[in-house]
Amino acid sequence: MQKNWVLVGSIGKAHGVKGWVKINSYTDPLSNILCYQPWYLTKHDKEVLSPIEIRQHQIHNQRLIVQFENCQTPESAQLLTKHKIYVQREQFLPLGAQEYYWTDLEGLKVYTLENVYLGIIQTIFATGSNDVFIIEGKKRVLIPFLPGHTIKSIDLEQQVMVVDWDPNF
Repeated sequence: MQKNWVLVGSIGKAHGVKGWVKINSYTDPLSNILCYQPWYLTKHDKEVLSPIEIRQHQIHNQRLIVQFENCQTPESAQLLTKHKIYVQREQFLPLGAQEYYWTDLEGLKVYTLENVYLGIIQTIFATGSNDVFIIEGKKRVLIPFLPGHTIKSIDLEQQVMVVDWDPNF
């Protein structure tokens, strides 16, 4: 997917009989996904993005559910299951120094201070105290996002991150 699109969520299962769907929001808090409109849907990361308009939304049992325009039945809602939700990057606020959107870090090549290649950042997850990178290479490595400690440098232009990490750990 091109860098001018940002993945912000996905569509889960149908909810109820009026065409509502559960939304898996990748924003924090989960309702922030509603700040970015319009949403563009794609299935299986295909380049074809289709805009979709939200008719209604609500928080139900600590989950976000929405009803889209022209989606009023459970059958039409089921057709949207597993679609990815993208928004245009220009909708996001500019970040300060040493601030990053997760989407910009995923896919970076990771090297140690000794220039040992560890792999590529596949995903990131929050633990409460700090975020953690899952790096896939010869083996899976989990590295905490601690700038100045484990994370020594991030170069988005070169798509490289340098870490202070023992490759045998």
